[in-house]
Amino acid sequence: MKPKNLRKDLEAAASDLVYSSESDRPFEWFFLEDGAEGWPYDGAELAKRLGEGAETRIDERSLDDFFRRHIETSDPYDVRAQQIRPGYEALKEMLRSRLRQPKAVRIGSIEVRCFIVGGDGEGNLAGLSTIAIET
Repeated sequence: MKPKNLRKDLEAAASDLVYSSESDRPFEWFFLEDGAEGWPYDGAELAKRLGEGAETRIDERSLDDFFRRHIETSDPYDVRAQQIRPGYEALKEMLRSRLRQPKAVRIGSIEVRCFIVGGDGEGNLAGLSTIAIET
């Protein structure tokens, strides 16, 4: 679980993928130095560390739940969705294998900041982030 090449590997695994909502947004590298002390803490603590107020909407999800729309419930008749489905499966498994106790934390409403994070093996939080638009 050492972080060697973690950023490069996650960026490569996510490079041709987007998180679909009312807009399709790419995944980007996320890193929070010294953020894994006490991980996994709840999503409210992550939001606080990111400067969000206590009233901000927080939603925590497992990796399976977060990627469900791209894997388990993708349209079986959508050729493109089925072509890229293995990419989402590989990304989910890479996050699971390379990060300590990964989970998805969704912060906000309408323009929801999504973080798929876990410990990097050196006391930091690392993973990917994206935006979901949900009106």
